[in-house]
Amino acid sequence: MNKKHIILGLVAGASLLSSGVLTSCGDKFQEEYPWMIGKQEEQDNEEEDGAGRYDMDILEKELRGAIPFMINYSHEPDGSWQPHKYQYQRANNIDNYAGYWTVSKATFGFGGALPTLYTYPNDYLGGPIDNTVFVQSYNALHYSVDMKSKDDENEIVASRPEWRAIALIIQAYVGHEVVDFIGAAPFSDWRNRVRARSLVYEPGADVYNQIFEDLDEAVEILNDRQPSQDDLRRIEDIENDKTISYGDWRRWVKFANSIKLRMAMNIVKYDPELAKEKAEEAVNDPIGVLTEGDRDIAYYHINGGGCALWFIGNTWSDLRLNANMEIIMKHFKHPLLSVWFDTNPYPIANKLTGIVADADVYGIRAGISMTNKNTAAKDKGGYSPFATLQIKDMPQPFFKVTEAMFLRAEGALRGWNMGGDARSFYEAGVRHCFNEYGLDDAQADEYLAQENLPVVNYADPYDSDNDCPGRVSIGVKWDSFNTDEQRLEGIITQKWIANFPMGAEAWTTFRRTGYPRLIPVKVNGMADMGLDTELQIRRIPQIVSTNNTAEMTSLGEAIGGDQKDLSIRVFWDTPTEERGEINPENNTPYVIPVNF
Repeated sequence: MNKKHIILGLVAGASLLSSGVLTSCGDKFQEEYPWMIGKQEEQDNEEEDGAGRYDMDILEKELRGAIPFMINYSHEPDGSWQPHKYQYQRANNIDNYAGYWTVSKATFGFGGALPTLYTYPNDYLGGPIDNTVFVQSYNALHYSVDMKSKDDENEIVASRPEWRAIALIIQAYVGHEVVDFIGAAPFSDWRNRVRARSLVYEPGADVYNQIFEDLDEAVEILNDRQPSQDDLRRIEDIENDKTISYGDWRRWVKFANSIKLRMAMNIVKYDPELAKEKAEEAVNDPIGVLTEGDRDIAYYHINGGGCALWFIGNTWSDLRLNANMEIIMKHFKHPLLSVWFDTNPYPIANKLTGIVADADVYGIRAGISMTNKNTAAKDKGGYSPFATLQIKDMPQPFFKVTEAMFLRAEGALRGWNMGGDARSFYEAGVRHCFNEYGLDDAQADEYLAQENLPVVNYADPYDSDNDCPGRVSIGVKWDSFNTDEQRLEGIITQKWIANFPMGAEAWTTFRRTGYPRLIPVKVNGMADMGLDTELQIRRIPQIVSTNNTAEMTSLGEAIGGDQKDLSIRVFWDTPTEERGEINPENNTPYVIPVNF
């Protein structure tokens, strides 16, 4: 990051990570609260906006540095993934709540007992609240259009509106996800680099409305400017695969429209008419959304160190497969289960009976008791041999083609003009997922023909006290779905699998629809905060400290109550579910999703 910029005030928890002062997994921070409001890095000159305000070359370098921060964690100078950031801002919370992964330790060096983030207070609950993308893209947003001379305010030295468009898109991506995670965002203050006071959180619906406008503006600018491949090389390292566009400005338009489509579907129960309007605008735009033949929107360059998920699980042994992913993929007999995840390389013996389990892919149920000694290297027994990612360099996308396909399937199911019918998009999404990992059409055909599949229950081969009945009973075959609710469950459940490893999207869609049907955590350490074990966590609470009291008060006002109250939902999370019979495991009525 250009030294002329400063880091804005951020909330506590994972936000501390924006400073980059973390040493190793679970270590104490070397410096307390480096992000405090008003703290300013050393300036190269007196202009707090830096030379990027007056020099287009510098502005473009700043924007080039901003793009990788869309998933809110930094990259090493050589371009490899920075696993610390991902662990604290994604893997330790969102990926767990999504049902993809779970933390394989009882505690780290600080931050309170986990068990898998259903405890509070906890320093790992911050989520992706890092404003680096706003800092890096500030000058592109504000000064790329009709840039003025430093010496003469009446002289225009350059004008590149396309860089404002790119800044709008990447800020939209981060902004809507922050709202989805905690319910509100200091979007305007981040965008304007407010320094003189505590940040003000804006209601999530207001941020969404602003982002819809921003995305429309960005698409309009790009259609007008149509930057060339040489232009795009100034902000993207196309030759080294560190790129969104691959030299084609239309990919930025497709990215913007795809974000818009995702956001539109998020608000479908909150404002159905607006959701339909925005979704149809995105899909029916002349360039449209990601579709068959497109690459995923991803920053692929990894440089041999392994993606963050592989590194955290296989090098630090801090991450294991979530039981939900195991039993749902086994229910569907999904061939990618053994492609993505490893079978246990060492025997797993039941701790009471000593019975050794067959070699297989095993996940850990979230919210169970465990000890750190059992989660070290894979040969240490206990939960250590349970599954990790075996594709070392698996891409971690910002947006997948499969997501756009399944979003269109859901839109068509709801009667929206998506350019096709729900069944076609649904089946195309499944096929695309198979093909991108080397499986052929015959395998996809066999998979899509499945119906009347038995429920797969969770059986913990190490500790049978954690066993739990499975929840998924549907098949895959479209003709086996008898109602729109069943069709939606089929769409969302296959989307959940195909979109792996995008935990953020998976968690958001689970909260919005109730699908896939995830088994609950065993221990709910947040019940006194209003957390319903069956509904599961709906929003990430932030940690209040002496440094952020005013900001947390603002957050509470934006969401309509105490921000630690977990009965308060994200604005689009309109309750429509019903309650069924009592779940004997937790004495709570089962949740029955109702979307139609």
